[in-house]
Amino acid sequence: MTMSLRKVAEFEGSAALEGVSDSDIHFSRLSGMSPQDIEHLRIFTINEGLLVVIRCPKRPARFHHGKYQPKTMETGITYEGLKSGEDGLVRRPDGRIQVSDYDLMCVYRIVEPGSYEKVFFSGTDPTNKRSALTPEATSLLRKVNAGLKSRFQHGAQDDYQSAANPGVKHSVGGSRPDRFAAFDVGTVSFLCDPRAAQEFYAKRGLAWPYGDSGRFEGAS
Repeated sequence: MTMSLRKVAEFEGSAALEGVSDSDIHFSRLSGMSPQDIEHLRIFTINEGLLVVIRCPKRPARFHHGKYQPKTMETGITYEGLKSGEDGLVRRPDGRIQVSDYDLMCVYRIVEPGSYEKVFFSGTDPTNKRSALTPEATSLLRKVNAGLKSRFQHGAQDDYQSAANPGVKHSVGGSRPDRFAAFDVGTVSFLCDPRAAQEFYAKRGLAWPYGDSGRFEGAS
């Protein structure tokens, strides 16, 4: 599905009327995120002193956040392997439609400029996909989700110590690689593929838990 220029203008104009900045609207074109959610995450990471990295949905998903429920963990378990279409929508066999969600990769708290401390953001039982998050992670997730059109559906992938961890996807034979958005205490960065994300982590002294193939090698 290709959105007409008129519909794109209406979508972006509506965001601008809500006070969303031009830079946040532009970042939504790169990331596939809602412009309002980008603004919310920038402000949230400033207020909480956090660095948050997410895997981006497909770019056309930006038009659907807030209209459809984000893809749930239940959908992923019930319909294993079900992916979103090129329009960013997930069409379940039962007829329900969900939008490609934001996958949380990691959360760090800034200690001082250039220094970060990990906030463990996965279930306390790595053998159970539905395991409860730590109290700190639960509190932060509740706060951030309160203002998002597309809420985070699960904990951070980097911390998911399991053989079921999906890893990260590189471009193979021209296929689309995973793309990431980083919110570093209010500063946003678009990371076009896993290698760019790995470099971002390295510059900040953060552990990158994926091997050269993208396979998860262990949380630290």
